[in-house]
Amino acid sequence: MFVLLVGCAGSVPLQRGQIDALTKDTRPADLEQILGKATATAQTDVQAGERQYNARRYQLQTGSRQEMTMVCTPACFPIFITVPVMVEYVVIQRLPGKELLAWGTPEELSKDADTEVSALMPTVKQRLEAAAVAAAASKKP
Repeated sequence: MFVLLVGCAGSVPLQRGQIDALTKDTRPADLEQILGKATATAQTDVQAGERQYNARRYQLQTGSRQEMTMVCTPACFPIFITVPVMVEYVVIQRLPGKELLAWGTPEELSKDADTEVSALMPTVKQRLEAAAVAAAASKKP
């Protein structure tokens, strides 16, 4: 099993325009160009039957929200901060040719009409979650 975990600090999220450019016919080289500098937060290879897959997890920025905090120096005044809203997003490719199989949130892919995708998702989610837990544990002093 191959698992790669990339730290969140300094990671670049996917943007809506990038995923809107994906199609079932997207070639591997075009996929890498479309994904650009977006940072995979986890990656794993999964085998199901005779087939092997690569799954990468990203953070997709779906929008932003305003958060407020109060600063009091002797008078109090509000400070507004724009915070991005993120969701997990997964891109799955068939190996060895790196053919794009599926992309979406873990929930969407788990309910995909393509049984190849939906059957693969429990293992993909488990492995990506294990990678996240391992990364969190390695950061503890």
